[in-house]
Amino acid sequence: MSDPLDKIYHDLFEHSMHLIKEHNLPVEAIAGSLMAIAMRLYRTHLSDEDFNRIRNVILDTAVEPYKPRILH
Repeated sequence: MSDPLDKIYHDLFEHSMHLIKEHNLPVEAIAGSLMAIAMRLYRTHLSDEDFNRIRNVILDTAVEPYKPRILH
């Protein structure tokens, strides 16, 4: 895995699955925590204009669910 973005995604995904499957934490709690961290990182490192731009991109982007539905 030479792409750093792939490694970040894979590591966070694997840890999220661990929390869900091994610690029986709710999917919504994990997803909400990841979103909160992401928004705070964006807010910390972006200008107001860029933060609002990325927030709009997030809200306007269609997202496909994982298939098969690995999260119950």
